[in-house]
Amino acid sequence: MAACMKCGGEMKGGAKFCKSCGSGVENGMHDEKKARVLAGEKKNPKTPIIISAAFAVVVAGWLIYNNTSGARSMDRLMQGQAAPAREGNKHLRYTPVAAENGEVKVRLSSLQGSTASYFVYHANGKDVKFFVLKASDGTVRIALDACTACNHAKLGYRQNGEAMVCNNCGMSFRSTDVGRISGGCSPIPLQNSQDGTTLTVKAKDLDEGAKYF
Repeated sequence: MAACMKCGGEMKGGAKFCKSCGSGVENGMHDEKKARVLAGEKKNPKTPIIISAAFAVVVAGWLIYNNTSGARSMDRLMQGQAAPAREGNKHLRYTPVAAENGEVKVRLSSLQGSTASYFVYHANGKDVKFFVLKASDGTVRIALDACTACNHAKLGYRQNGEAMVCNNCGMSFRSTDVGRISGGCSPIPLQNSQDGTTLTVKAKDLDEGAKYF
């Protein structure tokens, strides 16, 4: 004899309804299934929380990776490494300049747009080389054609678009950083003054720069 799932009363094998409570067999099965589902939810009430937390971790990881990769890409683009040029600037023509009353002057009209112009000044038996260029922000920048890190190689800097690249190690620097950043492999800044037509550098500063050549 089968028992009613609702009241526990006896039911014959083929009976579809309980004589005691009138409950149908299908209703009893439905109630039993519902009870099992509810019991399962009670056993692990944290399951939805765990799934949500895991999803949040994945999303956060992706955002961190994406932002970090983007920053690295931009850094490589603006201040990355290019191939060294072991021939240096042998193919470049350095315009000779001389001091007058303790000053070396460069006419701004002699600059060719954003293309770097290279100059050489004779000091203490050495050729002190420097370059002048109009940066991407429209300002005129000047620096020695050498740095404190690679000056021993005497290879100078070449221009690559709006960046100046060290021929010895390949480090590149934005034109807007020339004359502003010092140390390491950055071009050594030169103090100067400008009046709209002429850029002026003290001869003593160029004499001091002779140690890098």
